[in-house]
Amino acid sequence: MQERKDAVDPQEELAARLRRLQELSGLGVRALAKDTGLSSSSLSRYLNGRTVPPWPAVVALCRRAKRDPRPLRPLWERSSNPLPAPPKAGRQVQPRPRNDLPRDVPDFTGRQEQLDALLAAVDSHRIVAVDGMAGVGKTCLAVHAAHRLTGRFPDAQLYVDLHGFTEGRPPLDPDSALRMLLGALGVPSERVPQDGIEQLAACWRSELARRRAVVVLDNAADAEQVRPLLPGAGSSVALITSRNRLLGLEEVPPVSLDVLSPRESAELLARASGDPGGPDGRLARDPGAAAEVLRLCGHLPLALRLAAARLRHRPGWTVGILVERMAEGADEFDTAFAMSVRQLPRDQARLFRMLGLLPGAAFDVYVAAALAGVPLRGARAMLEDLHDAHLVQQPVAGRYRLHDLVHVPRGGGRTRGR
Repeated sequence: MQERKDAVDPQEELAARLRRLQELSGLGVRALAKDTGLSSSSLSRYLNGRTVPPWPAVVALCRRAKRDPRPLRPLWERSSNPLPAPPKAGRQVQPRPRNDLPRDVPDFTGRQEQLDALLAAVDSHRIVAVDGMAGVGKTCLAVHAAHRLTGRFPDAQLYVDLHGFTEGRPPLDPDSALRMLLGALGVPSERVPQDGIEQLAACWRSELARRRAVVVLDNAADAEQVRPLLPGAGSSVALITSRNRLLGLEEVPPVSLDVLSPRESAELLARASGDPGGPDGRLARDPGAAAEVLRLCGHLPLALRLAAARLRHRPGWTVGILVERMAEGADEFDTAFAMSVRQLPRDQARLFRMLGLLPGAAFDVYVAAALAGVPLRGARAMLEDLHDAHLVQQPVAGRYRLHDLVHVPRGGGRTRGR
């Protein structure tokens, strides 16, 4: 008889004891869940033995049934931390650390100053936010840095796309992101809290505190989306990217990206296109057309790689043909840029499109107020928001400008600002 008792699964035994507590309470599942602050679905899983409840839930059920929870503690601990299966005979293979990082681009060019700033921020704060306009290379920089950090953080290298600015889908909610990240760390489902973002975030921080991990949180919509995903105690680090300046994360140092320099742009175009360089290269044979490609790309890494891919896959093209094709229609950058505009409030989107029609290179708050038909204070606030979203630039105090790509004629004179 004793042998049979020892063979009972502790989780099943705990569920039976919880069902007995329900009987003693005299309440149905819904009423008991409401009375103890649990959800009906979670309580059902606890009573059926599908999930081990957190200890506070066990205490709440005991109190409702007027029973002392302390005798259940050893059983709950055995259920929460079951004994590992006996090792099989033969050589045991140790699980390899999880590495979800995307491939580090082989043509990573420039950005040494920003890379140094990012690595310094990791050393001082363990969290850093990389911001910049669409196509400026935020993800490339964060992933490149994460690969550099792998040796210092060998326990896990994790990556999650938060889809803050992904065409056709809403941003990933923190609850789903945390469950993905905990699953990537190999945390058993029974140890993952079922109720409340606070419990999930606490579990995530607790798991990270025991590891040396680097986590890339890519494409964040705002500070509220990313705050529950940040590490707490311990040595793990997080690299965040966003098109918006994450002003709500006051303790997180920012690294803001601008376009590449003309020299870096020319180098990236040559490397990404596979151009051999020297007098025999296509770019060298037509330097005027090559300069026009850089201008049309606005020195943005995404646009430069798209142009380079066309050259690489079309060995019969001259650079002049590439310039002609680039002037004919929209590309992937247009889609990314339009997504940033569509996520603006209506008044800011309207002002941005009107600014795209201005003939001059720069403007001030008075021009913006006249275009939008709003007081100076309202125009200044909208310009600051557009600046934080990297849709306008502020070269000097009081003066603003749009990126060159907003004004580049495409498809018969269309401008991106329209």
